[in-house]
Amino acid sequence: MRRDFYADLYRYVHDHSASHGKMIGVLFRNYGVQASAVFRFGKYLQRATRTWWLIPLVWVGWLLYLPLRIYVRYGLGIRIDLSADIGPGLYIGHFGNIHLSRCRLGAHCAIGQSTHILPNGGCDGPTIGDRVWIGAHAQVLGSVSIGSGSTISAAAIVRRNVPENSLCLGNPARIIARPYDNRKLLHLD
Repeated sequence: MRRDFYADLYRYVHDHSASHGKMIGVLFRNYGVQASAVFRFGKYLQRATRTWWLIPLVWVGWLLYLPLRIYVRYGLGIRIDLSADIGPGLYIGHFGNIHLSRCRLGAHCAIGQSTHILPNGGCDGPTIGDRVWIGAHAQVLGSVSIGSGSTISAAAIVRRNVPENSLCLGNPARIIARPYDNRKLLHLD
């Protein structure tokens, strides 16, 4: 959990040699990091609940988690359900109307504001590979798979599988470029 959160934090700092003061400042100023921290804390509490001797401490943790989740959900408009499985290095570019539920995101993904990554009805949620950039107002719905290194443009609605290293846009989303390199969008150079 801690390693995943540090990977999230470094996506905002862009400097692995940054001081602890600078990293704490980014945590307090950036809403995406705050949402990520609350999500990682909730996932930690879920795992710790399985250890019987930690249960009294876990209850205190849940009491701390609840107001933080309310702040993130209603204050920032970011809803990341604990049913999501998110790899290290998540970058949330803006806040507001973001909802992730029953999905899997790989490492070093980036999402914009008003992005919805959700299951469609009772099916499994989307599976998103590593280093995927998802633009603002995009929707990824149903049990679709998005390959690693792909880019989903702003306002695209994805309901079909997307191969690796593709650029998709439109409603319904269509592949317009392949291969496509999104490393500059993700600031991973």
